[in-house]
Amino acid sequence: MNIPNEKFEEIAQANDIVDVISGYIDVKKKGKSFLAVCPFHPDKNPSLHISQQKQVYHCFSCKASGNVYTFIQNYEKITFIEAVEKLAARAGIELKKNLLKPDHANELTRLYEINKSAAKYFHKNLENLTGSEKEFVYNYLAKRKIEKQLITKFGIGYANKSWDGLLSYFREEDIFNNEDIEKSGLIIKSEKDENKYYDRFRGRIIFPIFNESDKVVGFGGRKLYEDDLGGKYINSPESKIYYKSKVLYGLNFAKEKIRYYDYVILVEGYMDIVSLAKSGIENTVASSGTALSEEQVKLISRYTKNICVLFDSDLAGIKAAKRGIEIILEAGLDLNVISLPEGEDPDSFINKNGKEEFEKYLNNKMTVIDFISGLYIKEGKFETVQDKSAFIKEIIGYIGKIPDKIVRAFYIKDIARKYSLYESDMRDELEKVLKENKIKSFPKSSVVLPERRLNIKKEIDKEIASVEMDLLELFINGNEEAISYLENNLEIDFIKNKEISKITEYFLDEYINHGKIELSKALNDIESEEAKIIVSKAAMNLHEVSQPENNSRDMLLTGVTGKKYNLKFAKDLIKKFKVKELETQRSDMKGDTSMMNEIFEITKQINELKKT
Repeated sequence: MNIPNEKFEEIAQANDIVDVISGYIDVKKKGKSFLAVCPFHPDKNPSLHISQQKQVYHCFSCKASGNVYTFIQNYEKITFIEAVEKLAARAGIELKKNLLKPDHANELTRLYEINKSAAKYFHKNLENLTGSEKEFVYNYLAKRKIEKQLITKFGIGYANKSWDGLLSYFREEDIFNNEDIEKSGLIIKSEKDENKYYDRFRGRIIFPIFNESDKVVGFGGRKLYEDDLGGKYINSPESKIYYKSKVLYGLNFAKEKIRYYDYVILVEGYMDIVSLAKSGIENTVASSGTALSEEQVKLISRYTKNICVLFDSDLAGIKAAKRGIEIILEAGLDLNVISLPEGEDPDSFINKNGKEEFEKYLNNKMTVIDFISGLYIKEGKFETVQDKSAFIKEIIGYIGKIPDKIVRAFYIKDIARKYSLYESDMRDELEKVLKENKIKSFPKSSVVLPERRLNIKKEIDKEIASVEMDLLELFINGNEEAISYLENNLEIDFIKNKEISKITEYFLDEYINHGKIELSKALNDIESEEAKIIVSKAAMNLHEVSQPENNSRDMLLTGVTGKKYNLKFAKDLIKKFKVKELETQRSDMKGDTSMMNEIFEITKQINELKKT
């Protein structure tokens, strides 16, 4: 990869960091800063600060930091070059393809390339089948009404019954080693011989699982043969590029249709997506291989606020629907439920009855109240006072998940009207639920920091002197006169923290060679994670939330800190460094009576510096 820095800067400038992050999470303006609930740790209160002026973000809890590129990388779990491609496409900037060759030195890139190669292998396998195996597999596909057009669109493939079909293919290609292929989850190490591996998927129809950006992150395999002792479906294990709770099957195909129709149909499995697409119903996604998660709902919310849940009508499907309903309501999205006849799923129903019949159920979608009441009636639990009371309490439990007060109020009115109940009683019950939810939602500490981030935070706070952090702040915020003074008077030996020393050398080089320091460029150029965190923290210190003397939270949020990064600040800073250096020398001499004269002279110098 050989993309010039000018191109990185052009792409970054065309993608305002606030606009980009707002496309993923809710961002609110507060003074000069923008705040959001941090997506990189379990954050309850907004701790992610975004500076539109400097085009960086920093979380003061987990220390997640960076620019527009690092946010995309970390949020979507993609490589740097993929973030560049994504942001270039967003801004309508063309990148020459010869600049975007896969970087196999990067582990994430290797995993993506392995999956891409495996997907091609499985797909060609299906096309090249012969004899009785071809007849058996194609008969199965014909019964499921999976035609060639669908096979091509979804990249559907086939894994041979052989123990090492895919492994042999990779050996022939001789690009990736066994350890990397194992990390992708496509092969498994033998328990008997650690030098031997075998294919995870054997004798199965293969569904490549794509992320939102059309990258293959994993696979699902559907059982075909009776002698296969595995489950009906097996999926790739989680890897560094495949987090089941953050991927929705079919989203890459459906996202434009979801935007167009402004609603999504949420189903359970691969075949549901394929069969609905065959009938022209393409605004569908599936939570395959996992219960619906908060991350998946957030992913959906980027395209629409309207969800129709369509899970199987069996007990497992109903339980999955109920779990999903809670998460969807908590996210503040509009929810409806589609209920098919007993024993049917979207795949079986549409194959038997066709699109028109399916659309009747789609047009008769239910509210949460009607769905839950229908379950109670079907189970014969709507006869006694106790049953009805249990139903009302369950419904109000769901309503209590909704963050919008007005929406909750309308639901309460609806229940009271439908079941001839006093609205005041419903509101009292809702208040109980809201209190219980509040207690559950706010444990003693709402922030659970990832261990590595926590360790980095402790090291940074422990090792960095305030004068060194002031130095970085001056480089980032200072005027030309102040930085020019630093260039001529700062001695690198003043700086004791190794990371600060490297950052300072970088800043000085940038200033000398380019006449300015570009923060976004710096965060691309600097490789050390610790250094990136330090730079982002220094950039955001103007907006850091702390406890001022007058307890005015808003004063600090609006960036009022009293620091003026001018020539006087630079001169005072150099004095502080010199005083610190002299104090260290004096401290080292203490206890040595032969050094009394030297100690006296150093003390004199310190006092002179402090006076001026």
